[in-house]
Amino acid sequence: MIAHDSDLIRVAGDAHKIKELTAKELSETELRQAGSIPLLLDVTSNVPEPLILNFEIKDPEAAPFLFTKLKTSASLRKRAIVSSFQMEILKTAKEQLPDVRRIALLRAWVLPGMRRMVWPKIFEVEPWAVATRIGSLNPSRIKWLHARGYKVGAYDNRPSIRAARRMAKLGVDIAMTYRPDAITSTQYAVHST
Repeated sequence: MIAHDSDLIRVAGDAHKIKELTAKELSETELRQAGSIPLLLDVTSNVPEPLILNFEIKDPEAAPFLFTKLKTSASLRKRAIVSSFQMEILKTAKEQLPDVRRIALLRAWVLPGMRRMVWPKIFEVEPWAVATRIGSLNPSRIKWLHARGYKVGAYDNRPSIRAARRMAKLGVDIAMTYRPDAITSTQYAVHST
């Protein structure tokens, strides 16, 4: 099953945790915006090329299922991105799927006192890109990441046209936004759900 949240509150108004339900129960759950929770196979077979699929992994237990699927298809690996806030997940992705792009997600920019502990772990997973909240980025931070060979991504947790326009103005390479219609200057605009 493909789900962004750990529970069904936001998408279905149901307080159940996803881990508490069977695949059958999840597939029968009606979503607020219509439809049901898709299977990984549904997503990978119904999203046409050349569209890129960003698989954000939040739960380490989900990684083996995705990695197994990605190992079965070179064309799927070519258009897949694995992103996570957890560097251990990205480290495993690097080892098992070296040809799949990785995005290291940060909740906030790493402050000076933490740099020696955090950045080496990020650099170890050899991400294709580093992404953080749009409010954490500024031109000097983008320049710093570009100088190290990384694409720069930004995300926002709400459908804000203002945040999407700020992503475009800053010139991020990857915009993870609820408002891709407001982005015209980035290489990758990812629609968040």
